[in-house]
Amino acid sequence: MDFGLLITACFVASLSPGPAVLSTVETALLHGARRTTWHTMGLVAGEIPQACLAYAASVWMTGSFPAGRAAVATLGAVWFLRTGVGHLLRPRSALPDAQGLEGEGLRLFLRGAWVNFSNPKTIPWLLAIIQAARLPTEAFSWGPALALVGAAMLSETTVMSFYSLLADGLRPWLRTPVVVRWVDRATGILWTVLGLLLARQAWELVNGLVRA
Repeated sequence: MDFGLLITACFVASLSPGPAVLSTVETALLHGARRTTWHTMGLVAGEIPQACLAYAASVWMTGSFPAGRAAVATLGAVWFLRTGVGHLLRPRSALPDAQGLEGEGLRLFLRGAWVNFSNPKTIPWLLAIIQAARLPTEAFSWGPALALVGAAMLSETTVMSFYSLLADGLRPWLRTPVVVRWVDRATGILWTVLGLLLARQAWELVNGLVRA
């Protein structure tokens, strides 16, 4: 298990502009960074079951569908590379607008949980990250499962807290075309590197299946 790569991949996934980031920024702008803590905790809670399901699916594929690991690694590499190259070649000039968020406390928590739990991209990303970080999936083990959940929780808490603290005073700066383009370029480089690493692992898995 490559714990460093696991942490890095989870942080890159959290940093990439998407529903969770946009929801966090909008919540901080409406309610302030302090109340946005509820929303951040909800995002973390929504990602926990997704991480557990992704790890369980990886264990199942290793035992019952060995070719599935190679397929996931291959698709994950294509997905990472497509995302990375897309950010590099076509960086956005603006973030999409979001509908206003209302509510405090429990309502903000539940809203954050739903944002991550309902995101259809969460499990595919986690499956690819599991492959890239080489988490042991020959049999269910609490160590790798907790490592995945812990990395996801740490990255989501840290990154979303960072975004919420920036949002209040820096919204005009964060949403300028130049900054949005550079954020896309930076995350594009990281996704491309992760995609190349995953592509190498996919090649090794395919060769192993051919030789078996």
